[in-house]
Amino acid sequence: MFFGNGFGIASTFSRMPGIRDQLGSSPDQLAFALVCMGIGSVLGMPFAGRLVERYSSRTVSLVATALFLGGCSVLPLSRSLFVFGAMLLIVGIGAGLGDVAMNVQGHLVETRRRRVWMPYWHGIFSIGGVAGSLCGWFCAGVGVPLSWQLPTVSAVLLVVMGLATTDYLQDRTRDLSVQAKPSKEPVDHGSQNRLANGSTTYRERRRSLEAVIILLGIVIFATALGEGAANDWLALVLVDARRAPPALGALTYGGFNLTMAIGRFAGGAVIQRYGRVPVLRSAGILACVSVTALCLVNSTLVALLGAFGWGLGLSVVFPAVISAAGEVPGRCVAAIAQVATIGYAGFLIGAPLIGLLAHLMPLDRALLAVAVVVLLIAVLAPSAKERSLNPAK
Repeated sequence: MFFGNGFGIASTFSRMPGIRDQLGSSPDQLAFALVCMGIGSVLGMPFAGRLVERYSSRTVSLVATALFLGGCSVLPLSRSLFVFGAMLLIVGIGAGLGDVAMNVQGHLVETRRRRVWMPYWHGIFSIGGVAGSLCGWFCAGVGVPLSWQLPTVSAVLLVVMGLATTDYLQDRTRDLSVQAKPSKEPVDHGSQNRLANGSTTYRERRRSLEAVIILLGIVIFATALGEGAANDWLALVLVDARRAPPALGALTYGGFNLTMAIGRFAGGAVIQRYGRVPVLRSAGILACVSVTALCLVNSTLVALLGAFGWGLGLSVVFPAVISAAGEVPGRCVAAIAQVATIGYAGFLIGAPLIGLLAHLMPLDRALLAVAVVVLLIAVLAPSAKERSLNPAK
């Protein structure tokens, strides 16, 4: 599921130049339309928790995947920015709902296995993004039209991801009650019961924002802002401020995403050994120092090292905080949805914030704002401490 989502997004957005040409829009107009996807994700996430609790993470994953891939498949039909933005809004809603559902399922697997798995899955999402980008690059290179690529990729992913959900663990009390034989795997029954608890007190509590959820949301917000800023501005600051060749700027962007994947694959074992709080503190400090060095030291080599440290520092934060949200007592699904909603606002705010600052100062100095924000990861790391089944030795 994680690979499919990463592949679907990257294979679609890697063909954005073709979509831009089809619409005949300027970069500013296209950027305005692209914001609609982020808005759709933020709009869909607040409802994701309630839908998962009511219908199960498998059902929500199926519906969300259909919305997401269905929206991607009809993007070539867009003939105006308004229609394109409306379709991206649908894509964003599907992506937001699906993101919460698969992370809820991931937390349930972690709970049963008593292992740290979330960073691996987010690493596979990054690998899916790389594979999807290569797919888009190949299709563009051989002249495959958008009207063939996007529907075909969407249809294949819909079948594969639909089949993947058939092995989802059951996360509804009604379904769990029909299991006659006890599972041989360690199960956190309290967490499962909380998923479907329908008491009035629980319903009121799950809709409220507790302090720990707000703190975890701020940590993901800082991470999302840092990720979004890198995706939008990293290649540009290498080329404009450090006089690197355009090819090196593009390569640095790829290197940033590669270090994100490497950090996530390594992060599971590191968290398993040392626990979330020390790892998140180190990650926040590494990201802050790396961004600061990139911004203040006028050296292409230091900029490259800073870019890779930036990606490595942020890589493990998002999955680790999602796991922490799932352990909030009595909240689980609702906490994951609320934390993700707060965090994804960082993707919406990051690009315009840096763009506004870049009008007032050089771009490399404007990116120092990212260094300040990601330092919050280290400061607020204690909010992500293990609360239920401690995976650390």
